[in-house]
Amino acid sequence: MNDLEKMRHTLSHVLAAAVLELYPDVAFGIGPAIDNGFYYDIDFNGIKVSDADLPKIEEKMREIIKKGFTMKKRVVSRDEALKWAKEHKQKYKVELIEDLPKDAEISFYDMDKLFSDLCKGPHVNDVKAIGAFKLSHIAGAYWRGDEKREMLTRIYGLAFETKEELEEYLKQQEEAKARDHRKLGKELDLFCSSSLVGSGLPLFTPRGTILRDKLNEFAQGYRVRCGYQKVCIPHIATTELYKTSGHLEKFPEMFKFVSDESGDELAIKPVSCPHHSQIYASLPRSYKELPVKYLETTMVYRDERKGELGGLSRVRAITQDDSHVFCTEDQVADIFGELIESAKDLYEKINMKLKLRLSFRDDGDGYIGTPEMWKKAESAIKKMADKFKMDYFIGEGEAAMYGPKMDFMAVDALGREWQLATVQLDYAQPERFNLEYTAEDGTKKRPIMIHCALIGSIERFMSVFLEHTAGWLPFWCAPEQVRILTINDSVSDYVADIIDILNGIVLEEPIKYNELRYSIDKASDSLGKKIKRATELKIPVVLIIGPKDAAEKVVSVRLRDREEKVKLSDLATYLCELS
Repeated sequence: MNDLEKMRHTLSHVLAAAVLELYPDVAFGIGPAIDNGFYYDIDFNGIKVSDADLPKIEEKMREIIKKGFTMKKRVVSRDEALKWAKEHKQKYKVELIEDLPKDAEISFYDMDKLFSDLCKGPHVNDVKAIGAFKLSHIAGAYWRGDEKREMLTRIYGLAFETKEELEEYLKQQEEAKARDHRKLGKELDLFCSSSLVGSGLPLFTPRGTILRDKLNEFAQGYRVRCGYQKVCIPHIATTELYKTSGHLEKFPEMFKFVSDESGDELAIKPVSCPHHSQIYASLPRSYKELPVKYLETTMVYRDERKGELGGLSRVRAITQDDSHVFCTEDQVADIFGELIESAKDLYEKINMKLKLRLSFRDDGDGYIGTPEMWKKAESAIKKMADKFKMDYFIGEGEAAMYGPKMDFMAVDALGREWQLATVQLDYAQPERFNLEYTAEDGTKKRPIMIHCALIGSIERFMSVFLEHTAGWLPFWCAPEQVRILTINDSVSDYVADIIDILNGIVLEEPIKYNELRYSIDKASDSLGKKIKRATELKIPVVLIIGPKDAAEKVVSVRLRDREEKVKLSDLATYLCELS
């Protein structure tokens, strides 16, 4: 643990000490250091504490720090620890102590005589070494993340080494609030929700559907150009399919039901790869056919915890730009190469930097396939990253259940990292489904399966993309690309000439389409009100047409960052260059 983490961890103890002085009858859960700060889960025994109480708690914390208490570790026996927890009515600490392994070292950290807490540390030696901090907000948290357990009050704090770093982070957080995709989704009329439909099931408006479609066409276009073929599968299957693939055991959040007519036990699909494997298995395959490449944009369903659902970031209905390849071992490098280059080009075009994580398994038991398969697959993934000269880091425990993967971490305008694109190597499912092809020597061999999503969940990608762009979407995917504002009705003939030009434009990049999306604001409102409406919807191009423009055969163009006059004869070329 570095010095900053020690400081943050110590702050959680200072927070607990301050709370105990202000609210003597409390019970403490856990209080770790986290990215950007710390928190403590606290049972206030019926006292309602809100964000309005944070200033007085923070003031008490500063008083404690100013006095300069030291932090000292004290190792105790299990009996001593339990005696302390029971005497101080700390029932959550009792539970933690009882759950520790029998041979575990049990330690406390004492803030001189002011406050003691069960903790393995480490901490700063003196609380005066603590840098800049601020209590940020309060949230609810189930004890040990179990919805059936007590709901505790979680107090969050931010902590950095310097005041300047803290202020910079707070400034970034304010910008993040302004860019919140839930706020933008409502303001730009992209999606909505309904309690009758249910949590985690967003509804996309006409404008939002255009954006979804354009993002999907953009992502899938890379694979179409690489010879992938579209397939289409149903949204349900027998649970036997998922039992064979291994998903039934590993996806407890799968939606399942029994048919009243047939008695079949069915499931709503949480993934599409088992279905695609059955399309491959429907015909005898020869090495001459391989690689077999399938693509499909399809919705999968997972019963996420209600408390974790929010906006488009985590939903129950997940639309994936999915693809699966069945290939020979010597074809893996070329397939990976295509997909890596596609991912790099896609994220470059939307102005997001990429980092690469090689997601490998850990020692857990939530994986399928033999250790030999995993060793072979992880070695192949690493060789691939080295071959394409990509900087990467290894994330243990981040693998898919059936194999290791390359996860592309996109960095947004605020410097936040998001795992979006992924390429996954799978030896396990071809084995479980007994997939085969006839090799050149006439023997039967097992294909290798490669999974890929370039933007992943379209819903989640939209949430990231909206916040990355602050809602100012690129011209090519904006639901409404151009809005025409007329100063008065005298320019209707000139507007007709402009519309003829707009209707004839064919845009090529990054996806080809020949229907420019435009509208005309014919309302009798003032020009200022019309401009305000267009700006609120973040329409990338606004054409303002008045009698003088008509007389001079020009168009007044208003963009986000500038205004300029464009000759009518140059308008088509001008708009094509914007795309």
